[in-house]
Amino acid sequence: MKIRKTAKLHIATAMILSAAFLLVGCGTYTPKETAPDVVEKETSNNESLVIENDIKEENQDKDMTSGNDVTDNQKASTENTNIYDYILTQYSDMVQNDFYMNLRDSDNYESSFGEDIGLEIRTHKQDIYYTFYDIDGNGTMELIIAGGEHAVSNPTFSPWNYDLYGYDGTNAVHIFPEMSFGYRTNFSFYENGVIEVFYSSSAAESGVDFYRIGTDGVTPELIDSFTAVGHLEGDKPVFTYSQNGNEITEEEYNANIQGYEIALTALDWIQIQ
Repeated sequence: MKIRKTAKLHIATAMILSAAFLLVGCGTYTPKETAPDVVEKETSNNESLVIENDIKEENQDKDMTSGNDVTDNQKASTENTNIYDYILTQYSDMVQNDFYMNLRDSDNYESSFGEDIGLEIRTHKQDIYYTFYDIDGNGTMELIIAGGEHAVSNPTFSPWNYDLYGYDGTNAVHIFPEMSFGYRTNFSFYENGVIEVFYSSSAAESGVDFYRIGTDGVTPELIDSFTAVGHLEGDKPVFTYSQNGNEITEEEYNANIQGYEIALTALDWIQIQ
């Protein structure tokens, strides 16, 4: 899970824009005569014990069956993620070969990277991580690739997302094949299958688009779009906000975006070695 960056991005954009513009219980006694009642109670208690034992046996059977279900689910999950092995191998090769730094000035440099490795993640040496998460809830895990330096003292480690892969029934594919994620364009994902893509196309323009994955398991479908565009009014930078092309206030802009940001529980990031 990646913590929301849009507000920070907007603030940073505004600062850059402004600078640019400025430059430009107890027992009881039972009498003997009540003994028959005691016998009846003991018989009743024995019957209760038999019933309880039967219930325990049934519950044990259910637990065993449930355990088998969990094992089957774990097995299915493992098989499910094996579809991404060849992609993870590409990243592992990059890490083990020190990002091919010794080939940087060679004609073989670009071709050394696997075909599924994005352009920006390879620009500088860093720790590379991956995790699996069923974003659209269709039973097939998606693969998320991220990078960053993991501080041991940071319990809420959240690396920078670089790529997102899904499975089309035959092959593992990029969810956003036309986008290169990195510094100016990146993504986060939230509950209810929402994927947020945020970008900054210039110092004066940024945007946030929200997607869900289509029924085919790999096609991103746009569900909402927001932009913030800055301009000068005298010496003062002023922003215009819009949602799906319709102008809205800054308060509406922030509130509507935050409405999608239902945080996920922390993901289990695994470092690629």
